[in-house]
Amino acid sequence: MESVIQLNVAKEGTYSVLKESCHNAPYKLTHYGAPKLQEHLEMIIMSASPGIMDDDTLDIEINMKADTQLKLFTQSFNKLHPMKRGARQTTVARIAHDAVFHYIPHPVTPFKDSIFKNENSVYLEGNAVLIWADVVGAGRIHMNEAFLFNSLHSTTKIYRNNKLILMDNQFLSPAKQPITGLLFFEGYTHQATFIFSALFAKELKEELDEIMTLDYSDITYGFTKAADDIVMLRALGNDGELLYDFMGMLGQLCWDFTQHIKEESILAGIAEDQLEESTREVAPVPVVKEVKKRPALKKTNAVKARPKTKKKEVVDA
Repeated sequence: MESVIQLNVAKEGTYSVLKESCHNAPYKLTHYGAPKLQEHLEMIIMSASPGIMDDDTLDIEINMKADTQLKLFTQSFNKLHPMKRGARQTTVARIAHDAVFHYIPHPVTPFKDSIFKNENSVYLEGNAVLIWADVVGAGRIHMNEAFLFNSLHSTTKIYRNNKLILMDNQFLSPAKQPITGLLFFEGYTHQATFIFSALFAKELKEELDEIMTLDYSDITYGFTKAADDIVMLRALGNDGELLYDFMGMLGQLCWDFTQHIKEESILAGIAEDQLEESTREVAPVPVVKEVKKRPALKKTNAVKARPKTKKKEVVDA
C-alpha cells in the first residue's frame, strides 16, 4: 500500500497554523488537542493499521514557513510485520528561517523476518532549529523474537542552507553482524538517537554538560557536539517506553532552551532599536531596557535516577 502524509505550516498573527494538509488511508493527520491552544502548532499522525506490512510505502512531507513552530507526534509504536520483499518510509522536512521543528516518534518494533528502509532528509534555512529523535528495538522480546528481523536500514541527512552538515547511516542485520556485542547493542535491546541542530548548539552543549550528570537505571548514554550546529546523543536501554520518555525529556529541554534563546534575541532587537532611535533625537537619550539574563535550565526528574547504576560515557568532539 502506498501512503502519503503532507502538511504545510504557516503563520497567522502570533500563531503557527496548519495551512494545507493531505493524507490517505490508513493514516490520518489531526490536531493534537485544540487548535491555537498555544502559539506553536501540535499535530499527531494516527494510523488504523496494525503496522507496516510487506510492500508498504509511506512518504511524509513537512513544509514550514519562516518563524513557525511545530511539534509533530505519533500515535503508537511503529510495528514492522514479517516480510519477504520489504517496506519503505521516506520523510522530507523543509524548515524555513527562524522556524522550529520538534519530532520524536514512538519506537520502531521489528517483527521476525521484517525488512525496512527508512530515509530522512531535513533542510534547514538560516537559523532554523531541529529537535529530532528515533528509537529502535530488538523486536518482540516477550515472544522470543529479539534480533530476529532481517534488516533495518536508516539514513538521516541534515542540511543547512543546502549544505550537508550531518549524515547518520545505520544498517542492522542480525544474521550478518555481532549485533548484541561491542559497538552494537552491547547486551541492551533498544537504541535511541537524539539530534539537536541550531546555530546556538554550542551553548546547548554547555548546558547539557552541567545538567546531564545523573546516572539512570537501565540507560547508558553519551553525547557530543558533532558539528558547529549539531549536538547528537546515543542511548542504550532495555525498555522502549523508558527510552521514548528519555527522548521526550530531552526534546522538551531543548524546546525550552530554544524559547529562551528566541526571547533573548527579541529583547536584544528591541534594545538595539531603542538605542538607534535615541541617537536621532535631540532630547535626552532614553534608558534602554535591559535584556533579561537567560535563566539556567534545571535538572529534570522525568526519568527517575537510581543509585549505583552504570556510569554514562560522554564523548566530546
